[in-house]
Amino acid sequence: MKKTLYLVLAGALMLSTVSCGQQGTTNSNEGNVVDTEQKTEDTNTNVEADKYDSLYDAFLNGEATLSTDYYLNNASETGSGYENDFFSIIAGDELTLPEMVETLNEAFMDDEGFFAHQEISSISYSYLDCGNDGEKELAVKFVCPVVEPDSNIVLVIKEIDSKLQVVYSVCSWSRSETTINEYGFIQGGGSGGAINHSSDAALIDADGKYQFGYILTESADLEDFGYAYEHEDFDASSLEGTLCIYELRLTFEPGADKPSDYFSYAVYDSDTYEEIDVPNLYTDSPYKEVLDSFTTIKFVPYDELEKAISDKLDSIGATEDIRNANELEFTEIAL
Repeated sequence: MKKTLYLVLAGALMLSTVSCGQQGTTNSNEGNVVDTEQKTEDTNTNVEADKYDSLYDAFLNGEATLSTDYYLNNASETGSGYENDFFSIIAGDELTLPEMVETLNEAFMDDEGFFAHQEISSISYSYLDCGNDGEKELAVKFVCPVVEPDSNIVLVIKEIDSKLQVVYSVCSWSRSETTINEYGFIQGGGSGGAINHSSDAALIDADGKYQFGYILTESADLEDFGYAYEHEDFDASSLEGTLCIYELRLTFEPGADKPSDYFSYAVYDSDTYEEIDVPNLYTDSPYKEVLDSFTTIKFVPYDELEKAISDKLDSIGATEDIRNANELEFTEIAL
């Protein structure tokens, strides 16, 4: 994992989204998908077994329903919260894709609603293989105003007991972006402004279960960091460059008030944002002297923090091969 000063460069500028605005070319495992405008009015969900290659294809063609029961009963609480807004519209119903579009658009266009006044602008899909077990799952992306006009929400769908279930969802918008690769490895990042940035990783395993990896936060404001942890008086005015502090959390406990698992730091050029090689940075440097003022936490070299990340990802099944797989490429379908 390459150390990068995201927060100074980012501000409100986020990573590029996976394109879903172009007509893609379906690959060989995408089944018999047709434009929704070409389907008949028949939305009978008792799909003939041999009509489509899978329930996923039947759903994309408007002839199989999707349930949110699994997601609502098992969803991770690490999301942004905007996912809950989305699911509050369709919760409790088993809907075909055209029915979902109609229901969501009605809510988005409600004059008394809290969404931007705009309908869904595109829907796209991609197949993936969560956990690399040879069994495919489906990802569907809605570009819709769940947060703002160009925000999007991705649903990962798995067939469980002959029924399609949402097993994971994530919302991306101008200050938060998440990508999923072909084996279900999830990487996200968000900006809290010019001095704060966070990144995270997780895995959707072969059973469709969310496996938390880590959350890494970085801050370039030592005074702001000092509000969170006890410290003795310090004077950082003579330090050259930008001191960036990293906090790594390897477990997620909603509502738990406990320190992060690892703390580290690096120094960057304040103009170029390139990392500065400081001799004895973690053993005998003016930066270490300042950070030693924090009495309740211990800072470690950044490579030790990196190893902790790698070990944690391996432990949840996110091996190097899974982490390095290709990101999903989405194919747009007609509304």
